Amino acid sequence: MTAVLPEMRTWSRYRRTVEQHLLEHAPALRAHGTGWSLRVGTADAFATGRRAPAGPEVAVVLRPGAALVVAHDPRRPGCPACLLTRHRLANPKHLEVQEAEAQWVAADPPLTRCAEPADLAGTVLAVARSLVAHDDPFPARAAIRVDAQTLAPTTHRYLPDPLCRVCGNLPADRAEDARPTLGHRRKQGPRSYRYEDPVQRLDELKELYVDEFCGVLHSLRRDTQGGLAVAGALMKLRRHEWVEPGFGRSRDYEESEATAILEALERYGGVQPGGRRTIVEASFADLGEDAVDPRLFGAHPAATYADPGNHYRDFDPHAPYRWVWAHSFLHDRPRLVLESQAYYYVAHDTGPAPYLYEVSNGCALGSAPEEAALHGLLEVAERDAFLLAWYRRLALPRLRPATARDHPVEAQLRMIERETGYRVQLHDQTTENGIPSVWALARHPDPSARDRPALVCAAGAHPSLEKAALNALSELGPFLNDFIARFPSLAERAERMVDDFSLVRTMEDHSTLFGSPRMRHHLDFLDEGPEVSFAEAERDPRQFTGASLTEDLLEMVGRFTAEGQEVLVVDQTTDEHRAAGLTCVKVLVTGSLTMTFGHHLRRIEGIARLDTVPARLGLRPGADASDPVLPHPFP
Repeated sequence: MTAVLPEMRTWSRYRRTVEQHLLEHAPALRAHGTGWSLRVGTADAFATGRRAPAGPEVAVVLRPGAALVVAHDPRRPGCPACLLTRHRLANPKHLEVQEAEAQWVAADPPLTRCAEPADLAGTVLAVARSLVAHDDPFPARAAIRVDAQTLAPTTHRYLPDPLCRVCGNLPADRAEDARPTLGHRRKQGPRSYRYEDPVQRLDELKELYVDEFCGVLHSLRRDTQGGLAVAGALMKLRRHEWVEPGFGRSRDYEESEATAILEALERYGGVQPGGRRTIVEASFADLGEDAVDPRLFGAHPAATYADPGNHYRDFDPHAPYRWVWAHSFLHDRPRLVLESQAYYYVAHDTGPAPYLYEVSNGCALGSAPEEAALHGLLEVAERDAFLLAWYRRLALPRLRPATARDHPVEAQLRMIERETGYRVQLHDQTTENGIPSVWALARHPDPSARDRPALVCAAGAHPSLEKAALNALSELGPFLNDFIARFPSLAERAERMVDDFSLVRTMEDHSTLFGSPRMRHHLDFLDEGPEVSFAEAERDPRQFTGASLTEDLLEMVGRFTAEGQEVLVVDQTTDEHRAAGLTCVKVLVTGSLTMTFGHHLRRIEGIARLDTVPARLGLRPGADASDPVLPHPFP
């Protein structure tokens, strides 16, 4: 008797057979009196080059090992191409996977572990009927993955892609849309600076944004550092195959996860235009008063622009650049700023060389425009204060932690000291604008130790000086713990950079440099300031206590405009942000020092405040423009 072996199908034959079964039953897809067409194909068939369907469509994407089922009504965004884009971005190793899958498909091997084509088709049709039978108003669309072996369905959520060439419709960037709509929503209290508690929205945020298969964020991770619960939210960017993290640091994981998600979404808005399509491309000379002179934000050293090995080139007023619209509070009208200043990763694209290096300075997220702008402006003030104190070696007042009355500043500081063995001190770095800002410094107790970093710095800003100190410590503690663990592998590089500052090229290099004990004396100037209580340092306890965040924002803006500085806000909000009712902005302030990484990319040329503010603060600078410029120690 001869045994009958099961029929062996290759991938291409299996796929065609499944497709045939599906199309035979397609007419049965009806819901709410609407006939849904069925389209079956591979991922390539649903690429961004195809046109949107004329009517409601169920798309079945057949892939090795699975079928993806999506219901798409062309009256709403969120097509199969969106899903495939989200899936590609959710997989940090998608290029390797894509190459392996392409080789597998080209080989067209026989399948041994897939369900019968009719069974897979039947399950897919059942899933499709369930999708079209329910009108799902949730912003994140449902996509169901059916395992080709077990037939198990798994539901995933993805947000429509506003840049999708099939269903996306990104509006043009227009001057009339630049003005933020500031509301007058009452704050929870005079010292409250967020309208909502993000922890109360954590489940919603996860459902909207976190999905390992197709989420804007592909994972959340937890850790414990510096006495705090730390969470990381990972997101792969459209550009350059980079993964951008958001972090949260607090006393519990729920708050840290919510903060990490929101920080990642803030970075999502800041890296490239995702809410509006840039259309202005012209020279500064041609734009006249509509454009802000980018040289007012500080320039790189002349040697940096002259070096052919650097990416950045000096500003040419007669050369064409790409510009985006911002709202100017000083002039109360829309004005243009360089696109590469408003969105910090477009400078890495091909095209004309950018003038300025930018990072996420001034980028912020909020549940309203005034909330986002206020927190963006706080970050600008924090970075500016730190750099001003550093470049002019200001003997800042040292704060006594035990004098904090409303926040557990001393408890947090002592916890870091106990956990790490370092000595931690806090300094008031508030500048002439009166926005409270604090420098936190951790020193290793042994001046000659080489197995651990010698120094670690951090900073924080907040309308309350005590909360600014707490923010600085929340940055310092986790970073210090992580840096201690990593430093043995970096110590040799630290010593090389001490001998040659031009080797300081990246964000990590700045902190690594000051891990060397030979850099300790460069921060001795901080020990020369007087010791003060928080009450003595707090200039006006009644400031920034308006009934709404708009009042606080306008008070804060007024501090800058009174000095002749122009505060500009770029709306970076995307449809992904709007899905959760969020606003994303970038705040730029002329005459402020901007944080940069890479010593050759410092931006201190043309910033007159470096030589005027110390005297106004009653502080004698320990360095001036004639002294050698050292890389800053900001991590």
